[in-house]
Amino acid sequence: MSDLIPNTNMAAKLRAAFDRTYATPALSRETSQSEDLLAIRLAGNAYAVKVNEISGLAKERKIISLPSAIPELLGVAGIRGELVPVYSLATLMGVNRGSEEDRWLVLCGVDEPIGLAFPEFEGYLQVPFAHLYAASQENMTSGHMKEVVRTADLIRSVLSIPSIVEMIRRRCGRDRTSPNSLNK
Repeated sequence: MSDLIPNTNMAAKLRAAFDRTYATPALSRETSQSEDLLAIRLAGNAYAVKVNEISGLAKERKIISLPSAIPELLGVAGIRGELVPVYSLATLMGVNRGSEEDRWLVLCGVDEPIGLAFPEFEGYLQVPFAHLYAASQENMTSGHMKEVVRTADLIRSVLSIPSIVEMIRRRCGRDRTSPNSLNK
């Protein structure tokens, strides 16, 4: 298991890990001995996101606010030449956003991506599968934290990105069976 990778080479290491995740055949990933994670914080609490559940990571994108009945929707941001709806990850998780500015976006989906905004990115983790555990019953009730990971210094809840995206679809009134239903 490795601790957080220092900021000096983080971008290159993240890019390589992300590319490696999708370059490796699915069968090889399933037999891999470790999981690639992004370490983040929401309202000071430690969380992790599986690299293989996201399509990218962006920093300091301008988010244009939109009026909406969905309180989690922050607005839209320009990502890779497209307007992408951006949601507050803290608000979706029921965590107090506090005064910290959401500087980072986890991108989810390829055809119709969405962004999940959060304030603090701590780094890249590669942990052995033996350090991933099923979440306690109280964390599982939210449905968005099915695992926790033990690192050298603390225990992080692992956010289930597919579960969060499904919740957004339900809140937006989209039919989850339609492949292009998220951002019509």
